[in-house]
Amino acid sequence: MKKALPIATSLLLAIGCAHLETLNPRLQSDWDRTLLYARQDVDSGNYFAADKLLDEFVRTHPDTREAREIAFWKAAYLLDPANQSGSLAAGIAGLDGYLSANPDGWYRNEATLLRRTAAVAAGVANIAKLAAAATDSSTGVKDTVIVGSKSRDEQIAALRDQLAASKAELAKVSAELDRIKKRLANPSN
Repeated sequence: MKKALPIATSLLLAIGCAHLETLNPRLQSDWDRTLLYARQDVDSGNYFAADKLLDEFVRTHPDTREAREIAFWKAAYLLDPANQSGSLAAGIAGLDGYLSANPDGWYRNEATLLRRTAAVAAGVANIAKLAAAATDSSTGVKDTVIVGSKSRDEQIAALRDQLAASKAELAKVSAELDRIKKRLANPSN
């Protein structure tokens, strides 16, 4: 009896430890590791490495659902304002591609929301560029008398007000994109 108790205890521990690994097999999957390492690269500002990790996953796991979901992450990382090689246009195009190729994608709702937010940000950015261009063109020649300069000054003031409002809205959109990025980086919350 005294020998059976240590043997039974050892056997239970061995079975319990072996069973723990099978309780959550996703923890050890290539998909989870790839997303984890890509997020770590993005957090450190290395978007190039994250992109290469995601491409490698698609190459090594072709025609899998996970490989199709990589398109969402690549598009999301293109939209990140901290990504020097990303852009709103490229991110929107990537999200459009993901949405059209994945009618039952895991991140479909997030992609739709992110795409709408990016489209608004792109519109705000375009308005800001137009207003800045109008302001820059008004500082051209200083020695020419402009008839009706008061209305032009009023237009410039209105454009500056519009630019300030656009900048405020752009800040709100950037904050929303950051919030979405954090939410996507930690989907369990």
